[in-house]
Amino acid sequence: MSRRLKNTTAALRHGWHPVARSGEVADKPVAVRLLGEPWVLARLDNGLAAFADRCPHRLAPLSAGRVDATEIICGYHGWRFVASGACTAIPSLGPGVPAPRRARAIPPWGVVERHGLIWIAPAEPFTDLIEIPEADEAGFDSVWLEPSRSSACAGLLADNFLDTAHFPFVHAATIGAGEDTLVAPYRVTPDGEGFVVQMEQRVANPEDPKVATGEHPLVQRRWSTYVYRPPFMLRLRLDYPDAGMINTIQFCLQPEDEGSTRIYTRLLRDDLGGDAARMAEAARFEQAVLDEDLALQERFDLDGLPLLGDLPRADPLRGESPRDESGRGASGRGADADLAEEVSIRADAAGVALRRALASLVDRATRLPARGAGQPADDRDRLRTTAHRTEFRRTTSR
Repeated sequence: MSRRLKNTTAALRHGWHPVARSGEVADKPVAVRLLGEPWVLARLDNGLAAFADRCPHRLAPLSAGRVDATEIICGYHGWRFVASGACTAIPSLGPGVPAPRRARAIPPWGVVERHGLIWIAPAEPFTDLIEIPEADEAGFDSVWLEPSRSSACAGLLADNFLDTAHFPFVHAATIGAGEDTLVAPYRVTPDGEGFVVQMEQRVANPEDPKVATGEHPLVQRRWSTYVYRPPFMLRLRLDYPDAGMINTIQFCLQPEDEGSTRIYTRLLRDDLGGDAARMAEAARFEQAVLDEDLALQERFDLDGLPLLGDLPRADPLRGESPRDESGRGASGRGADADLAEEVSIRADAAGVALRRALASLVDRATRLPARGAGQPADDRDRLRTTAHRTEFRRTTSR
């Protein structure tokens, strides 16, 4: 049996994960779940802070406490903590008595606010946050869908987002009408720890206003560009040259627990002209598309995404599928071949690349020296990690 990446796989600690919309965190502590662990978010001293959601005293949830300017206060015994995790006061000890050395709240490696989301990296991440260039381009309107939640694991949901062969079947009522079932060969280009997929398609575009008037056909040309950053950050830019419109979808996943993934979806469109009604309709349509995906994903009984390692005699980054000695498509040969759970074909090049990228993340995490969760190995590493985390906050929190 091949390895499966679950929502609680420890290697995922080495990634940036969305844990809340920016507007969800105001003047009170907010409890969130990530990788099967509880965390708390708070705005302290005009900045953002995150901690493991337990007070070091009696392990009460800090999210049950309150915020007082620069500090989060435990609701059980009133212990106070600043953004670094240092305990500044213990009421039961009396004024001026220093806290025990181990009386610290545990922050993650990093916490930032970007792209309308709050992100946590529990341990030092292997890749940077994904970029959303359309957010800074003139003429683009932005609208968020309400966050969704699925019992499917984040890996399966990311795979579904990258898959185009399912459109005519899963999305027949929305974007799949009239599509050819053939998926032409396409290239997956490595890009840092992730990859980029580019393809030209002919798909239904019911959101083009001129389709309703008969000026444009329903099925149109579309240039699709998928950008993936591990573990679960994705961006899809859809260029419709005939309709003269661009639709970009920011799709990011929060692996909360073994059977729970929170989904954040944002649309960036250059054809809505700031019209609030059209923006709301665009969000409703995209929600209908997402609901079709989730309805199917909810029926999967897999506890994780099957991963792949090195499969010789094929290059999925060129759109090739693994082959057996007769040249027919197969699950592959070599170390992983006999263990592969899935049969992949040419149309699955993006999904194969996803499985390999995530397998690489797991393997890289496995090779790291053993240490406490989120803790540097020694004082020198602790200073370097703190400096890196501070620099990242200063340059990317926007």
